[in-house]
Amino acid sequence: MRRIQICVLSFLLFSSAFLGAQQDRLQLFSSQLDSIADGSLKQTLQNSIVAGLIENQHDFDLAVSQAEAAANRNNPVHYSAYGRRDTGAVVDEIRKLTEPLSGLDRDAVKVAKNPKYKTGEDYLFADIKASLPGSYEKGVELCNLFNPKNGTNDAARLDKDIDAFLDAIKDDPVIKYALSSTSTSMQDLKKNWFGSGRGFEHVVAGEIDGKKVSGYHWWYKFYFDERAGKAQVRKASADIGNPHAFTGSFNWDPDGDGPLPNALKPTGGFSIGNSAQVILALGHIAIEVARKNGGVPGALRFRADINGEEYNWQLYTMNGNIRSLYPMGSSRTQSIDEEYYECEKEFMSSDSSEETLH
Repeated sequence: MRRIQICVLSFLLFSSAFLGAQQDRLQLFSSQLDSIADGSLKQTLQNSIVAGLIENQHDFDLAVSQAEAAANRNNPVHYSAYGRRDTGAVVDEIRKLTEPLSGLDRDAVKVAKNPKYKTGEDYLFADIKASLPGSYEKGVELCNLFNPKNGTNDAARLDKDIDAFLDAIKDDPVIKYALSSTSTSMQDLKKNWFGSGRGFEHVVAGEIDGKKVSGYHWWYKFYFDERAGKAQVRKASADIGNPHAFTGSFNWDPDGDGPLPNALKPTGGFSIGNSAQVILALGHIAIEVARKNGGVPGALRFRADINGEEYNWQLYTMNGNIRSLYPMGSSRTQSIDEEYYECEKEFMSSDSSEETLH
């Protein structure tokens, strides 16, 4: 009998300690949970915290971002875990604030597509005869310092290189406008693009996930890699007669004859002729406008013009930072979901380091 009593007492003590630990975990996230307006999601988050699946702020933010992205798969501007927001006002403000960007992009260049590019018979772009602004070389140099494998976070290792690049573009008109129009600083822009979402690495430099290209949405990076024999267009699927954009499939081999695979982008694309700075400015304005109007959603779609033509742009975020940003191709034969370039799959499957920039 005494043994039974001891066992029961031990079980009760263990259960009490376990329940206490559960409450302690929930208490750590009380303010974050209070901000979640969706009751079902809040309960799911509570269960995950109790089970030990969410252990820190990074885990919490990632879970919320993934839930928002999944809920917004068919209508990316309507759902926020933090409650109802006037999404129409958000996208209208983004559109209004980004109107000057195209005219302010002093480093924009004129470049033409080759006539036979659409079937992969020639380079996508004709040779650029004019001298390019120095920002293009600096942008590519920074891109090439990143590990192209998806899931790596090189921000800490490349912090000095990132700062040098940002210092070189800080006086660019589009950057100055992006900061002044949102009342933010270069440090805010750095966090938005080089934080745990790894937006610059994904959008501007490009990544590979196995044998597939992930991100890679700066036209000049393709031009540069194409001339180096590392990128080749396969087929155009939309924007065929549009000089301002490319939509289609292509290959990218980041290290040429090295051990990395010659990866495929089944459907992807980019705006043409614009500087990398204007992409950074666009993403910064969009995420800061959303932040000011109720918080950063996991996904947001808006219209903007950065190179003389207005597109629908798709933004994905992670931990309140930019993960992906790209223009959606125009086509009469593809549905909107097909034009998403499988980016939602990329977003949902991407792992993220706990390293962040402050």
